[in-house]
Amino acid sequence: MTTFKKFKEIKSILDEIPGIRTYKDFDILIEIGYHQEEGYPLTLKQLMLLKIASQATVRRYLSHLVRDGMVEKFESVNDQRSVMLRLSASTVRTLSDHLSKIMRHLVNHTVASPKPRSSRNKKT
Repeated sequence: MTTFKKFKEIKSILDEIPGIRTYKDFDILIEIGYHQEEGYPLTLKQLMLLKIASQATVRRYLSHLVRDGMVEKFESVNDQRSVMLRLSASTVRTLSDHLSKIMRHLVNHTVASPKPRSSRNKKT
């Protein structure tokens, strides 16, 4: 299987994730989920500083994700002015399931790399 055919197949698995319409949606979810998994939820300001897109674009995409129930906003316990972000439990399950599909696909379609040529065998 060629490299780009593999990428297309992986992309098709990503396209199956419900609620994700664009790669920006996916990028936002990955960043929020990563920080959530690390134990320190991402703030709205931190998300903007990641420069996934312009602030207006990130806000627009985030509002869709919140409206669809994929992302939850909540106030920081320490500072009620800060808006914290986390993935909903159903979004975490959905993304985990799709990651498993991608991993199975990669394992099932991994081809051994060709061995590099030895420089000793070259004729000069």
